[in-house]
Amino acid sequence: MKIIYSLNGICAVMTPAPRFMETLEGTEEEKLIHIANKDLPTGTNYEIVEDDVIPTDNSFRNAWEYTAGDNERTSADLSLDDQLKYNQITQEEYDASNN
Repeated sequence: MKIIYSLNGICAVMTPAPRFMETLEGTEEEKLIHIANKDLPTGTNYEIVEDDVIPTDNSFRNAWEYTAGDNERTSADLSLDDQLKYNQITQEEYDASNN
């Protein structure tokens, strides 16, 4: 499975690293939601799609457009613990948020 989203009007494809996926808990879909929340800016619309949805002909890759489907999601903020874990906030910011 992959994550697709719009990047300045062009369809972007995110393929998660298998080794990182193995470190996460939950179903494959739950893991991909976590990755989308981690790697996409908050509020980015995306979808989780099967691998065969992505065309194998890359000759017109820059012409692909993202069109929202029925399963569109919106990326959200990670928990403070995860933000600290992925170096998105400092320990000081974490401590200040937990007071």
